[in-house]
Amino acid sequence: MSTEQIEVVGVEAIVRDLAKCAAAEQILTAAKATLKTRLQQELRRGTVYAFDYPGEGMDPIQLGYATIPKPAQPRPQVDIDDEARVLVWAVEMFGESAMTVRLTEQGRASVIAYALDRHTAAGTPAVFDAVDGVIVRLPQARPAAPRFTPAKNVVELVRGMVARGALSFADLIAIEEGRP
Repeated sequence: MSTEQIEVVGVEAIVRDLAKCAAAEQILTAAKATLKTRLQQELRRGTVYAFDYPGEGMDPIQLGYATIPKPAQPRPQVDIDDEARVLVWAVEMFGESAMTVRLTEQGRASVIAYALDRHTAAGTPAVFDAVDGVIVRLPQARPAAPRFTPAKNVVELVRGMVARGALSFADLIAIEEGRP
């Protein structure tokens, strides 16, 4: 065997290891998505902490926590769908400083602020014609998404679990496949 062939085998071994890492990353990404879906089904709102129990007489070690926050309230979006129509109104309302050939940034900001005030005064309907040429839309609320925050030393902690036999890569594959 020549030196070149050994080097190719060595490089091939590195590439094989990269392929293994890519596969593990894909499996773990799928497992994480599955677990977040299950978490959202089980926990509607709140925080749950995860602990490792290293052994008799030892205190539990926090691995991290998952949080599902209160669903965010959507903010109204102002669409100036016909600037030519709103320009006349803006000049009457805010003066010549509201325009050049188009609305200035300040004029646009003033129109948006006014439209949001009118929208709020009208009881925040889903769609509201605030001013001629300006529509305020209230988008659908998105459900709160689960977030997991690992402990700062989670890698060290999980490696300890693997060393004790409390966790294996096969356990992670089982999560991705939907097994407990």
